[in-house]
Amino acid sequence: MSNDKNYILTRVLKLFKNFGVKSVSMDDISSDLNISKKTLYTFFKSKNCLVKETIDSIFDGHFKTIDRIIAKEKTPIEKVILIYRYAINQVIAYDSAFFFELKKYHVQSHKQYEQKRREIVFNRILGLLEEAQKAGEIRKDVNLNLFCELHLLKLDSFLKDNDFKSKYAPQELLSHLVINNLRGILTDPTLLK
Repeated sequence: MSNDKNYILTRVLKLFKNFGVKSVSMDDISSDLNISKKTLYTFFKSKNCLVKETIDSIFDGHFKTIDRIIAKEKTPIEKVILIYRYAINQVIAYDSAFFFELKKYHVQSHKQYEQKRREIVFNRILGLLEEAQKAGEIRKDVNLNLFCELHLLKLDSFLKDNDFKSKYAPQELLSHLVINNLRGILTDPTLLK
């Protein structure tokens, strides 16, 4: 049963990524899965529940990937860059309608999305930055909480824009939105090549 549910969530996520949350109906989902709506409702009592579980599934995958990156034999700064390389590629894979419709029509799921995003920035990234600061790689005068608020938490606002993300390659976005900002707080900017 859980394999069936995971399969459904994977397929639903693909639909949501391409067409947005509101634009995809339960009829569309059941048709795509080649199952009845009644069967779909045995797994999810409402579309709101389906959206919520889809967000949970998205972030479960993100946290697993991020934890694998953190476990690597790399410096904290290198890990931050790897996490953001992954994150940028993830966010640009979504049509901007997904984020707009999530915020407008599924407020609770959007709050959940934002809370989990903050958790990544302040529970994973901030820890790596603090580790780098203790190791002397980041200047002592840098307020890392503020840095995360100003530079890292706001990245999604750029990346959710279809025009913006279609103009620039992911590596260019990573360089300008993350790496250059990190260089500005390092004790030795040549640490990042």
